[in-house]
Amino acid sequence: MVRTALFLSFLLSSLVAQAAPLRIGVSETLLSLPLYVAEAEGFFQKRGVNVEFVNCVGGNRCMKNMLDGQTDLATATELPVVFNSFSRNDFAILTSFVSVSNDLKVVARAEAKINEPGKLRNKTLGYVKGSASQYVLDLVLVYNGIDPDTVKLKAITPETALTALATKEVDALCIWEPFASRIELELGTDVQLVPIPKLYTETFNLIAMQSVIRNKPQELERVVQALRDSTRFIQTHPEQAKALAAKRLKIPVLVVDKIFDDYRFRLSLNRSLPRTMEGQARWALREGHVNVNLPQPNYTGFFYPAFLKTVDPGAVSLQ
Repeated sequence: MVRTALFLSFLLSSLVAQAAPLRIGVSETLLSLPLYVAEAEGFFQKRGVNVEFVNCVGGNRCMKNMLDGQTDLATATELPVVFNSFSRNDFAILTSFVSVSNDLKVVARAEAKINEPGKLRNKTLGYVKGSASQYVLDLVLVYNGIDPDTVKLKAITPETALTALATKEVDALCIWEPFASRIELELGTDVQLVPIPKLYTETFNLIAMQSVIRNKPQELERVVQALRDSTRFIQTHPEQAKALAAKRLKIPVLVVDKIFDDYRFRLSLNRSLPRTMEGQARWALREGHVNVNLPQPNYTGFFYPAFLKTVDPGAVSLQ
């Protein structure tokens, strides 16, 4: 009996190794920890699916890579989904695997003396176009009664964020982790975090092309199973997960430990997500970030919950 089980395990591993891998665009962020854990702990292999990570900086780039045919799946917040939904509908969210309301930070130069959000007025502010950075910065300004037209907005990239502050190109910027913590580590007392209210709970999602959903349903279900395994592992082995995150993101474990409890790692597709996306779509139209003549999409068609319903029925509550 044991010999048979070992043979079947070997056979499955061989078949997985021979299959063309599913290419997943993985954003280099703590939000991607369930994928890192699934790879490191062998959960993909255990579930019988061959995957290949294609690293990218920011969910907006991961999404673009997928839409350009470079990957089969992408990891991103819901905002890149919203931006792209105005021009195409050949992709869908399979599951969210983490939610957080404090991943985006506003980091300011100490010399600018921006110790509270109201002092962002009349400043030069950096943001990453097409990402949650852009959305959160706008929310912070409006919530604090600051007309976005009264500030100077400057598009940056995650890679140039630190330099933009160090060379005084911007007075402050909105950026996600781990870039915010890296900036703090590198620039020390030359920068400070601006305390901002928790106005937005972002989700990080696994997104697939509709063609992949049609052609590789078994593989996608197994990926979702592996993510369920990894989110449970994170919940039961947080210290091991923190150590892995620190290693993958090249930041000290102390930094990961400081922000780790902000993140809720679990699979879900709940009714608040399409509502959030509808609000983001209205914002994008109102602010002219997309063609104002385009109709607002119906986001019910941008979800494919079948795999999650099979893997974890209680995690789906879209209705």
